[in-house]
Amino acid sequence: MLLNWSNEITNLDPSINFRKVGGWLKVVSGIDKSCTNGYSIEGDFIKNGDYKEEIPNGLYLDCNKEGKKSKPKSDYRLIRVSDGSLKLIDVVYDGKKNWAVDLWDSISEELDENYIENEADIILTMILNKTGKNAKLLKEINQKLDQKIIEFE
Repeated sequence: MLLNWSNEITNLDPSINFRKVGGWLKVVSGIDKSCTNGYSIEGDFIKNGDYKEEIPNGLYLDCNKEGKKSKPKSDYRLIRVSDGSLKLIDVVYDGKKNWAVDLWDSISEELDENYIENEADIILTMILNKTGKNAKLLKEINQKLDQKIIEFE
C-alpha cells in the first residue's frame, strides 16, 4: 500500500517531530538474543520519508531522532502495518544502550502467535529443573504465583 510514512507516523503519535535530526525504519523479521543492542532486532532497513512509498503489511521498527544534533534523543516505535493502517505496538522513549531488550517481548508476541504458551513451557521447565520432584516446594511456588496474580489483577 502506498503510504506517506511521515504523515502516518505523525497521525499515530502527534508528539513526534519527524526526523528532526535523523532516524530510520526497518522491517522486523526476528530477534538475535546473542546481543542486547539494536543489532539484536533483525530485519532490513527501508527507505522512508515525507513522500508516498509502497509499505507492505508487516512489523516495523521506527527510530526517530529529535533534540540537538550533538546529543539527539532516540525514540523507538514498534508498529504493525496492516492494509494501509498503522497500529502502535510498543514504544521506548529516549532509548539508552540496551533499548532493544525492552522491545523483545512485544516483538516476540507479534511474530509468534504461540509466544505466551511457549514462554510458559520454558518457565515451567526451569522451575521443574530447579525443584525436581519436591511437591512441597512446588506448592509453595504455586501459592506465591497465585498471590502475585491477585496483585496484578
